[in-house]
Amino acid sequence: MKKLLILAILSCFLLSGCTKQKELKRSGFYLDTIFDVQLNVENKKETISRETRGLSGAFDRLVELDANINKLSPLSEISALNAHAGLRMVELSKLTYDLLEKSLYASAFTDGYFDIAWQPLVRIFEITTPSPERLARARLAAGHRNISLDRGSRRVRYLHSNAEIDFDRIKTGFAVDLICGSLKNITSGQVKAGSIGYYYGPKKLVFKVDDKQNITLKVERAAVASLDTTAAYYAKARRWTPYLPVTAVLEPIQQIIVVAPNAVTAEVLANAFYFMGVEQALQKIGEIKKQASRQSLYEVYFVLAGEDGALQVLSSADKP
Repeated sequence: MKKLLILAILSCFLLSGCTKQKELKRSGFYLDTIFDVQLNVENKKETISRETRGLSGAFDRLVELDANINKLSPLSEISALNAHAGLRMVELSKLTYDLLEKSLYASAFTDGYFDIAWQPLVRIFEITTPSPERLARARLAAGHRNISLDRGSRRVRYLHSNAEIDFDRIKTGFAVDLICGSLKNITSGQVKAGSIGYYYGPKKLVFKVDDKQNITLKVERAAVASLDTTAAYYAKARRWTPYLPVTAVLEPIQQIIVVAPNAVTAEVLANAFYFMGVEQALQKIGEIKKQASRQSLYEVYFVLAGEDGALQVLSSADKP
């Protein structure tokens, strides 16, 4: 009789009726990316209710953010900034202002190798080779130092009339952190958006390099961003990087994978490291790790193509 009772209790937990965990799921298409959230929480009514409300509120803010920074909409806040901030102060919602402020902090954190305000240079090389006059104007307009914030009123002014910003290389990480910040008691699971994710419980990630080698990561309470350098923005970068305010070193990097404590840091560092080059990027992340309380939360992996076409992996994790 006792054996039957024990088996019944075990069956109850192994199946779904008496589990201690409840899975919460949510997905959708925002910011040009598919968001997929799969979370496990303690199977208590108040916990489930609280985390469900937090998740629902976070997705409502994704809708708001998507509308605010939609470059194709003339009614969006980013369109208003790029059209008018060179002439006058433009007031922003708190959500967009927070993203802009974080973007400018990211520029300082990466020594200028991440910058949402390179757009004047990027744009003039999209179609044809610009004239020397246009190039000179674009160089003056490019760079985060042309963005001035009035923190007391959440207003923004461009210091050059041709300045322009683009959130494309920070918005996904910012949105993932936005979701995570609305959650309090997650035991395991993940928040993923495209090639960026935050992982709560222990997670093993495998990135295929080629038929002979993989990059295997074991993470917990950490974010991972994978940067595909074949995207058009990076593939065309050689045209405009010689005119940047920083000295870019474009190497045959095929992929960059960054581990960081949060998603926006992982995405920002992946982008900055592409322009820094491997040697300077490894030095930079080494400096960051020295100041971090959990050094394992910061790593970078580079996949590089050799002259013979073979792929090589270089990592900060291999350095003493």
